[in-house]
Amino acid sequence: MQLFQIEYFIAVAEALSFTQGARRVNIVQSAVSAAIRQLEHDLGSDLFIRQGRTIRLTPAGEALLPRARAILADVRAARDAVDAVRGTVRGTVALGTLAHAGSVDVLQILRTVRRDYPGIVVKLRQTVQGTRTSLADVRSGALDLALVSVPEEAAPGLELYPLHAEGIVFACPDSHPLAVRKRVSLSEIADEPFIDFPEGWGNRTTVDAAFAASGLHRTVHTEVVSFTMALELVREGLGVAFLPESALQHGQGAGIRALHTPLVWRIQLARSATRQATAAEWVVIGEFRHTPTGTPPED
Repeated sequence: MQLFQIEYFIAVAEALSFTQGARRVNIVQSAVSAAIRQLEHDLGSDLFIRQGRTIRLTPAGEALLPRARAILADVRAARDAVDAVRGTVRGTVALGTLAHAGSVDVLQILRTVRRDYPGIVVKLRQTVQGTRTSLADVRSGALDLALVSVPEEAAPGLELYPLHAEGIVFACPDSHPLAVRKRVSLSEIADEPFIDFPEGWGNRTTVDAAFAASGLHRTVHTEVVSFTMALELVREGLGVAFLPESALQHGQGAGIRALHTPLVWRIQLARSATRQATAAEWVVIGEFRHTPTGTPPED
């Protein structure tokens, strides 16, 4: 069993695609396929069920995956120990990010890391399925770190570093009967036709939890994955939405009224509490924790 075989196996297992796995490790697909076939031969067991263009892990593959991740983590820790003696930091950090990160300047952080630590490579991946998936990926090791939006102060199996907080506003068109108000309560708007993100997205989780805690029910008529689309739908009078205040900045709020609510949108940086962070991960964590943090509004 060779280290590169383990790396290729993890890449394919996480992507559930030989093509995408090969792209992750920057190796031609034929070489990745050959390496995994050799690994299966060495282990005496198939690791993937291949059905046309789709693949999935066999029970043996599922058993190997967490062990394989642990092997790579141990190798990184060994490399960190040697690098520490030499006074250098290097490594790859898989970082998940949100579609909208409030005041967290992700690009500036990436520029700083590249400038000050040229041996660190940050692989950025924007979530397309929301915070719930990002949390699962950090727990499993598919991501090393992730920007997430969790309403609670803790999450099982994870360390959460608070980065940003801001008010969530009730966005409605200028023509809405409540548009003359400055603030609304949840009970006043429970019957509105809501535009929201899918279940599992952080902002949706925050709002749903608030309604449930108040004993209220609401109906989401439209689900989107873009603040821009949500704003366009609200502007056209096709519904109302809960959005972070910053989503309405830079001219995005034209034709829309933003009413204050008691809700707060929070952003944290998540890492696994069950795995030792590498030196490269600690560098990235440190840069994020130096980012200015927004202040939640008063209720």
